[in-house]
Amino acid sequence: MKNFLILITILFCVFHVTGQTTSFQSKFSSEKLAEAPVKLIPFPQHVNWNKGYLKLKSVHLVNEEFLIKPIKNELISILHEAHIEYTNIPTSIPLQITKNPNLPSEGYTLKVISNSITVGFGDDAGLFYAFQTLKQLIKNINGIPYIQYCTIEDYPIFPLRGFMIDVGRNFQSISILKQQLDIMARYKMNTFHWHLTDNPAWRIESKKYPELTAAKNHIETRDPGMYYTYEEIRDLIHYAKQKQIQVIPEIDMPGHSESFVTSTGFKMESKEGLKILKEILVEFFTEIPKELCPTIHIGSDEVKIPNPEGFMKEIISLCRANEREIIIWNPGLPADNQVIRQTWEDKPQKKQGYREIDSWNSYINNGEPYIHISNLFFKPIGSESKNTVLGGILCLWPDVNLESSTDAFQQNPVYPSLLTYAWKTWTADITSASRNYITQVPTIGTDENKYFSIFETYLLHHKDRYFNNLPFQYSKQAETSWSLYGPFKTTLTDSLDNNLNNFKKMPFKTVSGNSVYIRDRFQQGGVFTKAMPGETYYAIAKIESDTDKIVPFWIGFETPHRANRVYNGIPKEGSWDSSGGEIWINGKKLPAPNWENPGWKPSKTKGWGSKEDQEIPWRIEELYWTRPPVAISLSKGTNTVLIKIPGTTDYQNWMFTFAPLLTEGLNFIHP
Repeated sequence: MKNFLILITILFCVFHVTGQTTSFQSKFSSEKLAEAPVKLIPFPQHVNWNKGYLKLKSVHLVNEEFLIKPIKNELISILHEAHIEYTNIPTSIPLQITKNPNLPSEGYTLKVISNSITVGFGDDAGLFYAFQTLKQLIKNINGIPYIQYCTIEDYPIFPLRGFMIDVGRNFQSISILKQQLDIMARYKMNTFHWHLTDNPAWRIESKKYPELTAAKNHIETRDPGMYYTYEEIRDLIHYAKQKQIQVIPEIDMPGHSESFVTSTGFKMESKEGLKILKEILVEFFTEIPKELCPTIHIGSDEVKIPNPEGFMKEIISLCRANEREIIIWNPGLPADNQVIRQTWEDKPQKKQGYREIDSWNSYINNGEPYIHISNLFFKPIGSESKNTVLGGILCLWPDVNLESSTDAFQQNPVYPSLLTYAWKTWTADITSASRNYITQVPTIGTDENKYFSIFETYLLHHKDRYFNNLPFQYSKQAETSWSLYGPFKTTLTDSLDNNLNNFKKMPFKTVSGNSVYIRDRFQQGGVFTKAMPGETYYAIAKIESDTDKIVPFWIGFETPHRANRVYNGIPKEGSWDSSGGEIWINGKKLPAPNWENPGWKPSKTKGWGSKEDQEIPWRIEELYWTRPPVAISLSKGTNTVLIKIPGTTDYQNWMFTFAPLLTEGLNFIHP
């Protein structure tokens, strides 16, 4: 048997690992971030921390006339929340506001010393963001508010820092959208991209064509008849403006328009459909003037039509006649270089003279909670483009039917992604990093891992402080360490299961992270980029525990993308994984959950999901972070975890997740 296993090793244990050829560069050092006494997100461009704290029981404003009403209300709200009295008493701490026209757009300065706070600003946005930083600086010690002495000069690198929600497929109430705007503003994001129309439904009031919003013309499972009145749209835009956020409505055309066709009887690109579409746009521009909505997004992606140049020219001319800036998806239909492109495809963008918004690899629904954060963090905004990059927009596409509108935030790591993206688009700290981190967490011992580990402390600090009542699907992972073995022919692996002695002399690859891709669905990477169906890999971790304890873990294998209900399905009863994955803890097989729908599979396992499957809401048991954590007994000392990860299809999101949700007293031993 020993010789047989050696033969298996020689024949099949060949590593296919992408080389990390791009050097890591960041304008902040790990030490600078680690030593900061306050974990600010996003981190300021320039900050000096001084010893001591300012006790802040009450404040009065100096040069109050510089504050417009919404910003003054924001400041009062921040002070009230921190239990700091806003007063006119001159003996209280002065908060002095000074205008500085030399500051960059949206920039500010903030100085805290022993007897005062001074804020400098060049525009209203800069003043608003200074107060957001002030909010994070306030620390409560024994019921008394304090602020660390510091001097900050800060400004964004990118002028556009955005978040998109698709409400065409699944409706979101105005109150839920305002909640997102509140969170965006807190982290200095300034653009809300509102995807208002799509195949299932048209969500914009139309006085001339009310049939567009009629329930009978919407997919019956997709909140039929739910739409926004012009008054509600204006209200949301006004609310956003108070938060220094511009709203960019998107009316997708001529693709993604089945609801339009159902309602009017015409395709948008037809003579009759184009006439109706232009009338709808004129009505929209009349109801939502350029002062409220200077920019319109007209989609144009994923569609083939006769004479695309003619269609786009007519629509663009109409938008410009109404003095609107125009954005389209890229790739999309042809347009002149004055039209802004929002890039979503993984292709380097050659210099073509247009302005560009980076949304490549920024779809939250295509990521799972752990690797997606590494992907967002290490990808420099606009790094693949030779054009003028304005910034980036983080996108949420819950294509699959939602049982509840809030499921979009339960089923996707929205808030960890949002904070990471806010950091990236403001600071632009990382200027160079390996593309490997699209699908991997940096390995322990690298500069990247050290930097990422420190960033995690920031993320988790904000989770604990601000997101107690909201889903925040993240736990520390930079120090999680695995040894990966393989590939082995799946048909020859029985003798390896739960037999650690067989792995002792085998070569292995060391990786880090709570989730590990063998190879991702889109084949952008993974630890073994040439892994093939019919192969099996094993992962081993050794976890030191300070005491006997029960620890909750998120555990899973293939994680489906929430936009597309295509994967290998729910495992059979008694199994962890539809592809045959298994787990052993200290030599004992870990029992699988009791599945409510054991063995269920979507009708398709590759390509785009069927219409029938797309209408089935995600079940709690289908995503490792929505089902209950698994309680695992760990012994004092060293505990060994062995995971078997077989591959069965080309389209498989070939991976595993083993994530401790409480890490105090635990230490992964790095081999």
